[in-house]
Amino acid sequence: MKKEARLHKRKLKRITELFEHRHLFVQHNLTTGERKTLHRITRGLPQFRILREIVNEVYRLFDRRCSSETALAKLARLRHRVRRFKAIGRTLQKLFSPNLEKALVFLDDSLLPSTSNALERGNR
Repeated sequence: MKKEARLHKRKLKRITELFEHRHLFVQHNLTTGERKTLHRITRGLPQFRILREIVNEVYRLFDRRCSSETALAKLARLRHRVRRFKAIGRTLQKLFSPNLEKALVFLDDSLLPSTSNALERGNR
């Protein structure tokens, strides 16, 4: 009975840590400490590590140094990879949206500067 209680308590602690640090899965740049924390809380949970790798690939799509053709090729590879993982595939359905392809068009326009959300809100 005590062993079951300890296991249950450990499982709850793990769930709590995942919830408290959920921002680390989507945050763009991670510090060394944040990377260590993410590694620790995803130990034994490969689906979460794969999720973080996919998020990194999504950020690489919008790298201003590559053209939209390159980004669309990367997107096709990413979509193929996401289809293989059924559980994660349902989570990342937005990757299959045609709007994502339209968003990558700005990579070819050198006159179109990047904007921030604060600037966009101010313009509205």
